[in-house]
Amino acid sequence: MDFRNKCKRCSKDPHCCIFKNNLGFTFVGITDARNIKKIIKKNYDYFLDYTPLKKKTVNALKNCDPSLEGALRLSQLDDDSRILRLKTKNDGRCIFLNDNGRCDVYSLRPNVCKIYPFWAIRLINSRIKIIEHDTLLDCPIIIKAGNGQTDVEKILSKKQILEIKRIFKCIGKEDLFYKRKKAILQRFIAKG
Repeated sequence: MDFRNKCKRCSKDPHCCIFKNNLGFTFVGITDARNIKKIIKKNYDYFLDYTPLKKKTVNALKNCDPSLEGALRLSQLDDDSRILRLKTKNDGRCIFLNDNGRCDVYSLRPNVCKIYPFWAIRLINSRIKIIEHDTLLDCPIIIKAGNGQTDVEKILSKKQILEIKRIFKCIGKEDLFYKRKKAILQRFIAKG
């Protein structure tokens, strides 16, 4: 099944780009942020949020499986519970999710969005295994394509598996940079 051609716009509620009660967020790396800025031609403060996360969001991250994205993001919080992320509108919609349910920066969306509703984990033998994202909201495409399948790699083509793994490695590199360079990140945000 060609998953990518099916996942263009979802009318499902909840939607993966809408965070009910503003509980979730979309992490964005510096490289992704720079690419988005080039397209929209606005300052970083238009689309990036670096304010402290709400306490209920931090608590939700603390309860995540240690191998999944939520735990990774928890490890990236600074002392004030801040992490670089895309802004959301008052109704919890991603700043780039338009009224037609489409992403305004789809061609250069953040890497984490490119592989959603999937995530990956690095196994002990260094293999990368693709899994459902830890915040998956009953994605109708996975339900239809998976037909009860627990191994999500079986609903993807070999090309899609390789692409998701490649992007996951890029996310990993960005995460390492992010952890080491919080001072650079703060200057990056201040530049606008």
